[in-house]
Amino acid sequence: MPKREFDEGYDVSTLGGVSILFIPFDAAKKFYKANTTKGVKGLSASFNDSGQRVDGANLANPLVPGMAASAFLQGPDIASKLADIVRQECDLIRNLYNPDADHDDNYQSWLESNGPQAADTSQWSDRRKNRIERNLRGYKHYPSLLFLSENPTGSPFPDRIDIAGLGMSYVRRHLIDDSTVKGIKHVNEIALYLREDLHQQVENPKNDGFYLEATTLTRKTASIQAKLKSKDEYILKVTLGNRYGHSVTVAGVHLRASLTGSNPQERQVERNALQTFCVSEGIQVMVGDFNMDLQETTQGSRGVFFDGRPESRPTYLLPHKSPEAIPLFQQQYSNSAGNAHYMGYYQADAEHLELSGPGMYGLMGASGSRHLHSEGKYYSDHPSIYLQVKSTRLTGEARDKILARKILRVIRPMK
Repeated sequence: MPKREFDEGYDVSTLGGVSILFIPFDAAKKFYKANTTKGVKGLSASFNDSGQRVDGANLANPLVPGMAASAFLQGPDIASKLADIVRQECDLIRNLYNPDADHDDNYQSWLESNGPQAADTSQWSDRRKNRIERNLRGYKHYPSLLFLSENPTGSPFPDRIDIAGLGMSYVRRHLIDDSTVKGIKHVNEIALYLREDLHQQVENPKNDGFYLEATTLTRKTASIQAKLKSKDEYILKVTLGNRYGHSVTVAGVHLRASLTGSNPQERQVERNALQTFCVSEGIQVMVGDFNMDLQETTQGSRGVFFDGRPESRPTYLLPHKSPEAIPLFQQQYSNSAGNAHYMGYYQADAEHLELSGPGMYGLMGASGSRHLHSEGKYYSDHPSIYLQVKSTRLTGEARDKILARKILRVIRPMK
């Protein structure tokens, strides 16, 4: 098995930190252009005494200011800058765990803890420099699974996405496009990528190594309710697991557009149908563009807005004569009009799956960008969505092995 690029590697004995990033685009090539002049609108949010999430007031100023009407990327530009977009969103996530502001202090601490010989950096090879830099920056926090949704580029989603300067890539593992689903529209295309070090472990497994299974599901919606226009939904289901341990099953989704006009009762019907579908397919969590607000239920979330600035991080207030802190955070509207929430996740499995991660982001996920910071231009009408999960669901192989051991103990009891 080839040496992994990440020193930390990935602990194959647990699935305690499977992280998922979903980056949407706008294959219709018109909705995201509205963001260029409106900017990104948001709202404040908190929790009430019973622990329920409560929306506050709309923010007076946009989370991201409006720009010139021409400040958007065309399809070919998005194709050429795809790696930059992926790196930007991955770096936002990495900064949640390992802020760049701490880099210099971490570097000095590393030098001091490794003795006088470590201080002579002139003797370091380029490989060692890169390895130490990756560890100090915390690139192990780059998401495990990456979904790209909708394809406005005019070109197929690439086989690999090389992240400049890191010596690593994301490797495409599954694709829903016209080559796999005949006649599918670009707005329904989804690609799944696996971080390269995990890809190496999947391709070169030990007896207890990783495996990955990815499939395309076609969800028929005509029988759900007659009031909303029905349309086939193409869902990318992926399972990452240990052969004799735990597994996690995630689905990347882009549900039908008619849901944007749904009322609360209709959305409840849709959520019930989603739950039934997830249970039947073994899906623990869905992430992506639902075209409706999933935070109306405790199983769903829009994510907490994060752009890397200290002032955007959640804060905590301690009310007078109360020992319990109240979190205050910001969320962003995730449509081009700036008045609705479409992006998010839905946790179907509350028994074996839980969210993990730092602070509020570990409880509710994170909501990222829709514009390329270095260019100052928009590429989507929706932001990215990130979450990290921990799964304690056993794989079929593990259950069979445990059962076999139990049977053996019954047949051959210890004396």
